Amino acid sequence: MPTSVAVPAEILGLKHRRRRWLMPGLAAVVLLVALVLLFPLIAAHSAPASPRFETAVVTQADLHVAVTATGTLSARDSVSIGAEISGRVVRVVVDYNDKVQPGQVLAEIDPEQYRARRDDAQAQLGLAKAALLTAQATQREADLKATRLRAMGAKGLTSQQDLEGAEATLGRANASLANAKAQITSAEATLKVALSNLAKTVIRSPIAGVVLERSVEPGQTVTAGLQTPVVFTLAADLAEMLLAVKVDEADVGQIKPGLAATFTVDAYPNRVFASTVLKVKNMPTTSQNVVTYETRLSVKNTDGLLRPGMTATATIAIEDRKDVLLVPNAALRFTPKMPAPPEPATQGGFSIRRLMPPPPGGPPPSPPAGPVGDKAPTGPRVFVLRGPFPEPISVEVGASDGSQSAIRGPGISAGMAVIVGQAETTGG
Repeated sequence: MPTSVAVPAEILGLKHRRRRWLMPGLAAVVLLVALVLLFPLIAAHSAPASPRFETAVVTQADLHVAVTATGTLSARDSVSIGAEISGRVVRVVVDYNDKVQPGQVLAEIDPEQYRARRDDAQAQLGLAKAALLTAQATQREADLKATRLRAMGAKGLTSQQDLEGAEATLGRANASLANAKAQITSAEATLKVALSNLAKTVIRSPIAGVVLERSVEPGQTVTAGLQTPVVFTLAADLAEMLLAVKVDEADVGQIKPGLAATFTVDAYPNRVFASTVLKVKNMPTTSQNVVTYETRLSVKNTDGLLRPGMTATATIAIEDRKDVLLVPNAALRFTPKMPAPPEPATQGGFSIRRLMPPPPGGPPPSPPAGPVGDKAPTGPRVFVLRGPFPEPISVEVGASDGSQSAIRGPGISAGMAVIVGQAETTGG
């Protein structure tokens, strides 16, 4: 027969209280374990951004400053020869690349009509000379008659009317004589034009050189109108050539006559040709909002490899600096951007950061008071790392080739690392 045991009320109350605190206790333990496990992740996300800097080494070497431009080769002295008269070409004597001498016949235009005009002009001149002889005889006759009547009139042996008639006849004879002389002058001028046109039927070379262009064929008719048709182009000497390049307005201030230059052409990619700057034109050329100035370079072509019209890429030497300290231009443009300082701790309330231990190695160092560079020099400068933070150093900047510049300063030496860029990463 089962026996009943009475449990005291104090024991029943204690068990009830234990059950009531068991669940909150377990929750606190779980939360504490979660904080311990999640601490690295929370610390990583709560750490302030740490700057990472890209650096380059200061080198000591030679610096070659140059300006590069493209252009076209041409003959230094070229002459375009045109047909000054119209007519049919009956003969062409020279061809491309032929060498010619001054006065050498290049081509001939049919001279038939120009010979006829010459003959007509010569005939007109003959008629004018004959008319002059008649006028001279008439003038002498009128002069003698007027002289005789003046003598007779002085003695009262002739009438006043006869004397006046003789004077009028003499005047007309003088006018006829002057007209005859003028006709001769006109006829001589006409003959001179006819002879000149006849001579122009033969086209001759005005210089010694080589034929670059021939734009006429036998049987072709040329017409000399408002514009003289060009039939030949001659180059005085292809041993002396010109290279005309277009220099950007940003570089033209460095170009001066006498500077040495080199260039290459596509026909000989492995060969470098020498040249010298002759002059820089003041008139600009604008194309697609880009302003350039034509610069002419003198070229020696003694071996005859270069030809007019070749495209060339020229490099004009501006300055050579020996054994200087060089830094990338990015180092001179760099200005550091430091992260914002951490938020101040709250005066009241609870912060989970107060429960976290400091990161390994102790707390991160604080950046210098005020933004980096507040007390930096206002002139050219570069930045170097002093510990984790950049520090500016004043420098003097010299020549630049577009990618690196020569510098000098009391705190700069070869092998130093200067900052050229910055990228932000999160700590932890």
